[in-house]
Amino acid sequence: MNKKMVMLCISLAGTLATGSLVGCSNQNESSQNTSQSENSSSENKSNLQQFSKDPDSKQQGEDFDLVGTLEKETNDELTLVIDGKKVKIPKSKSFKKEKDTPKDIGGKQVNVEIDAKNNNAESLELTPQAKADSNGIYEKDADGDYSIIGKLINETDNDVTIEVSSGKKTYKKAKDFEQDDDNMPGDSKNKVVRLEVKKTDEVESLEVDPQDQ
Repeated sequence: MNKKMVMLCISLAGTLATGSLVGCSNQNESSQNTSQSENSSSENKSNLQQFSKDPDSKQQGEDFDLVGTLEKETNDELTLVIDGKKVKIPKSKSFKKEKDTPKDIGGKQVNVEIDAKNNNAESLELTPQAKADSNGIYEKDADGDYSIIGKLINETDNDVTIEVSSGKKTYKKAKDFEQDDDNMPGDSKNKVVRLEVKKTDEVESLEVDPQDQ
């Protein structure tokens, strides 16, 4: 009788020990999964700068822009496709869109301003390329001046030729013509450029922006 009681106690002790080990194991796995999830989230946030071509993204603490194709938007988050990768960006509480942004912009190229402090999206607007019409015009001023975006085909002392969706366009340089390629020095040929054009159809300035490339 005493022998049976001893065996029963041993059996019960073994069962309790096994249950305790399983419980500990599940708890450890849960903790590891939570930790991995937090690390993944933290890594995704800290790596937003690697997807940016904005020179400001290289400066510590400076807000910067991300350019990509808008795949999805929810109340709390944006999903962009940048160089074939999906990048999720939380929206800030003060998130806003540019005033004249169309309601349905899924599949369009957008520019998102990122708050460097918390890596949240502060604002969104369509890029000049997404806004441009068939002639490359993406902005018009009340005084008749306008802005164009296109691929630079040729530049001489007197003219600038770009290619837009409707074909090649040549503009005469204004006397006060200026070129801004500080962020992308070197030959600008075949790069995407922005032109500021007077109402007289003379080019006032040419800019090469890394985010357009």
